[in-house]
Amino acid sequence: MDGGLIASRYAKALLKFVTDDDGGKVCAQAETIERALDEIPKFRRVLDDPEDMTCGQKLSLLKAALGDEAMEPKLETFLALVLRNRRVPELRFILHSFVDKYYLSKKVRFGRLVTASAAPGLSEKLKNVFSRETGFDVVIEEKIDPSIIGGFVFSLGGTRVDASVARQIETLRQQFIEKNRRIV
Repeated sequence: MDGGLIASRYAKALLKFVTDDDGGKVCAQAETIERALDEIPKFRRVLDDPEDMTCGQKLSLLKAALGDEAMEPKLETFLALVLRNRRVPELRFILHSFVDKYYLSKKVRFGRLVTASAAPGLSEKLKNVFSRETGFDVVIEEKIDPSIIGGFVFSLGGTRVDASVARQIETLRQQFIEKNRRIV
Protein backbone atom coordinates (compact mmCIF):
# COMPACT_ATOMS: atom_id res chain seq x y z
CA MET A 1 0.00 0.00 0.00
CA ASP A 2 1.17 3.55 -0.74
CA GLY A 3 2.93 5.27 2.20
CA GLY A 4 1.14 8.56 1.50
CA LEU A 5 -2.22 6.85 1.57
CA ILE A 6 -1.34 5.11 4.84
CA ALA A 7 -0.21 8.38 6.41
CA SER A 8 -3.36 10.14 5.26
CA ARG A 9 -5.66 7.46 6.64
CA TYR A 10 -3.93 7.31 10.02
CA ALA A 11 -3.89 11.12 10.20
CA LYS A 12 -7.64 11.27 9.48
CA ALA A 13 -8.23 8.70 12.21
CA LEU A 14 -6.22 10.71 14.74
CA LEU A 15 -8.05 13.89 13.72
CA LYS A 16 -11.40 12.19 14.37
CA PHE A 17 -10.09 10.77 17.65
CA VAL A 18 -9.05 14.12 19.19
CA THR A 19 -11.53 16.68 20.45
CA ASP A 20 -11.48 20.47 20.41
CA ASP A 21 -10.29 20.41 24.02
CA ASP A 22 -7.17 18.32 23.49
CA GLY A 23 -6.58 18.78 19.74
CA GLY A 24 -4.22 21.73 20.10
CA LYS A 25 -2.08 19.92 22.66
CA VAL A 26 -1.98 16.73 20.57
CA CYS A 27 -1.03 18.78 17.51
CA ALA A 28 1.80 20.58 19.34
CA GLN A 29 3.16 17.27 20.65
CA ALA A 30 2.86 15.66 17.22
CA GLU A 31 4.90 18.55 15.78
CA THR A 32 7.57 18.07 18.46
CA ILE A 33 7.86 14.33 17.79
CA GLU A 34 7.86 14.88 14.02
CA ARG A 35 10.65 17.45 14.38
CA ALA A 36 12.69 15.02 16.52
CA LEU A 37 12.24 12.26 13.94
CA ASP A 38 13.26 14.68 11.21
CA GLU A 39 16.31 16.15 12.91
CA ILE A 40 17.74 13.04 14.59
CA PRO A 41 18.34 10.23 12.06
CA LYS A 42 19.59 7.85 14.77
CA PHE A 43 16.30 8.29 16.66
CA ARG A 44 14.42 7.32 13.50
CA ARG A 45 16.68 4.30 12.85
CA VAL A 46 16.25 2.98 16.41
CA LEU A 47 12.46 3.23 16.11
CA ASP A 48 12.48 1.62 12.64
CA ASP A 49 14.34 -1.49 13.77
CA PRO A 50 11.60 -4.13 14.26
CA GLU A 51 13.67 -6.46 16.47
CA ASP A 52 15.67 -4.00 18.59
CA MET A 53 12.94 -2.84 21.00
CA THR A 54 9.43 -3.70 22.10
CA CYS A 55 6.46 -1.45 21.33
CA GLY A 56 6.43 -0.30 24.96
CA GLN A 57 10.09 0.70 24.82
CA LYS A 58 9.53 2.56 21.55
CA LEU A 59 6.56 4.37 23.07
CA SER A 60 8.74 5.38 26.03
CA LEU A 61 11.31 6.72 23.58
CA LEU A 62 8.64 8.77 21.81
CA LYS A 63 7.50 10.13 25.19
CA ALA A 64 11.09 11.11 25.96
CA ALA A 65 11.14 13.21 22.77
CA LEU A 66 8.67 15.54 24.51
CA GLY A 67 11.12 16.23 27.32
CA ASP A 68 9.48 16.96 30.67
CA GLU A 69 6.03 17.37 29.13
CA ALA A 70 3.58 14.51 29.73
CA MET A 71 2.21 12.97 26.54
CA GLU A 72 -1.49 13.53 25.88
CA PRO A 73 -3.41 10.27 26.57
CA LYS A 74 -5.06 10.23 23.14
CA LEU A 75 -1.72 10.70 21.38
CA GLU A 76 -0.23 7.94 23.51
CA THR A 77 -3.09 5.58 22.59
CA PHE A 78 -2.73 6.47 18.92
CA LEU A 79 1.07 6.02 18.89
CA ALA A 80 0.69 2.63 20.60
CA LEU A 81 -1.67 1.61 17.78
CA VAL A 82 0.81 2.81 15.14
CA LEU A 83 3.61 0.85 16.83
CA ARG A 84 1.51 -2.32 17.18
CA ASN A 85 0.55 -2.13 13.50
CA ARG A 86 4.24 -1.79 12.56
CA ARG A 87 3.75 1.57 10.87
CA VAL A 88 6.89 3.14 12.35
CA PRO A 89 8.44 3.82 8.90
CA GLU A 90 5.40 5.98 8.09
CA LEU A 91 5.23 7.68 11.52
CA ARG A 92 6.88 10.94 10.42
CA PHE A 93 4.50 11.23 7.48
CA ILE A 94 1.51 10.32 9.63
CA LEU A 95 2.34 13.05 12.13
CA HIS A 96 3.04 15.59 9.39
CA SER A 97 -0.23 14.75 7.66
CA PHE A 98 -2.12 15.02 10.95
CA VAL A 99 -0.66 18.46 11.70
CA ASP A 100 -1.63 19.67 8.21
CA LYS A 101 -5.14 18.27 8.53
CA TYR A 102 -5.55 19.69 12.03
CA TYR A 103 -4.64 23.23 10.99
CA LEU A 104 -6.77 22.91 7.87
CA SER A 105 -9.74 21.92 10.04
CA LYS A 106 -9.11 25.01 12.18
CA LYS A 107 -8.85 27.18 9.03
CA VAL A 108 -5.21 28.15 9.65
CA ARG A 109 -2.59 28.38 6.89
CA PHE A 110 1.13 28.98 7.34
CA GLY A 111 3.17 31.20 5.09
CA ARG A 112 6.79 32.25 4.86
CA LEU A 113 8.08 35.74 4.11
CA VAL A 114 11.71 36.29 3.17
CA THR A 115 13.01 39.85 2.91
CA ALA A 116 16.48 41.32 2.39
CA SER A 117 16.10 43.50 5.50
CA ALA A 118 13.44 44.22 8.09
CA ALA A 119 10.18 45.28 6.41
CA PRO A 120 7.79 46.52 9.08
CA GLY A 121 4.15 46.16 8.12
CA LEU A 122 4.69 43.97 5.04
CA SER A 123 3.88 40.78 6.91
CA GLU A 124 0.64 42.27 8.23
CA LYS A 125 -0.40 43.50 4.77
CA LEU A 126 0.24 40.08 3.20
CA LYS A 127 -1.59 38.39 6.06
CA ASN A 128 -4.64 40.60 5.53
CA VAL A 129 -4.69 40.09 1.74
CA PHE A 130 -4.34 36.32 1.88
CA SER A 131 -6.74 35.96 4.82
CA ARG A 132 -9.36 37.88 2.86
CA GLU A 133 -8.72 35.84 -0.31
CA THR A 134 -8.61 32.40 1.29
CA GLY A 135 -10.91 32.80 4.28
CA PHE A 136 -8.22 31.27 6.51
CA ASP A 137 -6.23 32.76 9.35
CA VAL A 138 -2.71 33.21 8.03
CA VAL A 139 0.34 32.83 10.24
CA ILE A 140 3.52 34.15 8.65
CA GLU A 141 7.06 33.10 9.54
CA GLU A 142 9.48 35.89 8.72
CA LYS A 143 13.10 35.44 7.68
CA ILE A 144 15.77 37.91 6.61
CA ASP A 145 18.04 36.81 3.75
CA PRO A 146 20.33 39.52 2.34
CA SER A 147 21.09 37.37 -0.74
CA ILE A 148 17.76 38.37 -2.31
CA ILE A 149 19.18 41.95 -2.44
CA GLY A 150 15.78 43.65 -2.08
CA GLY A 151 12.05 43.01 -2.36
CA PHE A 152 10.54 39.86 -0.89
CA VAL A 153 9.63 36.22 -1.50
CA PHE A 154 6.34 35.03 -0.02
CA SER A 155 4.99 31.48 -0.05
CA LEU A 156 1.68 30.19 1.23
CA GLY A 157 0.62 26.66 0.42
CA GLY A 158 1.19 26.21 -3.31
CA THR A 159 1.41 29.95 -3.99
CA ARG A 160 4.78 31.68 -4.28
CA VAL A 161 5.26 35.37 -4.99
CA ASP A 162 8.88 36.19 -5.85
CA ALA A 163 9.26 39.96 -5.97
CA SER A 164 12.96 39.91 -5.12
CA VAL A 165 15.60 42.01 -6.84
CA ALA A 166 17.78 38.89 -7.19
CA ARG A 167 15.03 37.19 -9.23
CA GLN A 168 14.57 40.26 -11.43
CA ILE A 169 18.32 40.42 -12.09
CA GLU A 170 18.32 36.72 -12.99
CA THR A 171 15.40 37.28 -15.39
CA LEU A 172 17.28 40.15 -17.07
CA ARG A 173 20.43 38.02 -17.28
CA GLN A 174 18.50 35.20 -18.97
CA GLN A 175 16.91 37.64 -21.43
CA PHE A 176 20.31 39.13 -22.22
CA ILE A 177 21.80 35.67 -22.86
CA GLU A 178 18.87 34.74 -25.11
CA LYS A 179 19.14 37.94 -27.18
CA ASN A 180 22.90 37.48 -27.58
CA ARG A 181 22.44 33.93 -28.85
CA ARG A 182 20.31 35.24 -31.67
CA ILE A 183 22.99 37.75 -32.70
CA VAL A 184 25.79 35.16 -33.00
